[in-house]
Amino acid sequence: MDISFIDNLAYNTESIMHRASAPAKILMVGLIITTVVISGSPVSLAVALITLVVVVLISRLPVAKILSLASYAFFFSLIFALSQVGGGITAPVVIVLKATVAALSLLLLITTTPYPQIFAILQKVLPSVLVDAMLVTYRSFFVLIGQISSRITVIRIRAGYSPLNIVKNLSDTGSIIGHGFIHAWELSESMQDAMFVRGYTGKFPLSLPLSSISWHDAFPLAIGLLILLVAVV
Repeated sequence: MDISFIDNLAYNTESIMHRASAPAKILMVGLIITTVVISGSPVSLAVALITLVVVVLISRLPVAKILSLASYAFFFSLIFALSQVGGGITAPVVIVLKATVAALSLLLLITTTPYPQIFAILQKVLPSVLVDAMLVTYRSFFVLIGQISSRITVIRIRAGYSPLNIVKNLSDTGSIIGHGFIHAWELSESMQDAMFVRGYTGKFPLSLPLSSISWHDAFPLAIGLLILLVAVV
């Protein structure tokens, strides 16, 4: 996955969501995550998902690409959801919807807001070590996703995927996840060494000015409140 794709959307796309300030959009995500936590209704979560897809359209973002990114959360939640099928169909559907809605809301945030603005705000309310870890994780996550996608492509080319052989597919998936964890460990060690060599002292200098508050902020706030109200009413 090309991380410049997300940065390009955040910096070079014009829409009402892009003109809204970072604090307003972070608050919107907070309201949506609150909805995900408190809601157990598949209907309210489905409404939240549809609303977010509409917002993605309004924000002039590539819907197919954004949904493909959200599908990672769908896929990983599906593994856990399948283990809950014995208790009925509602619980698995709720699990998948919760993961997808949360992922889509965060994708909406990072594709409409330059990431320095997001971490500059977080640095004001969270310990700098934690914010630095999140910043590094943000960059590393997409590197790892790209490598996992490459491994999946290799398996497909070598005929390692078969729709009719679930056991083999699960075995290959386990191997991909295992390789992903090992590479993540190696990547974290290399990144730590590079940071110390470059003089890291325990805090990244995130001092970019925050976007000014404007009437555009009403849009993401209204979306967040709408989704929350649908869940609680």
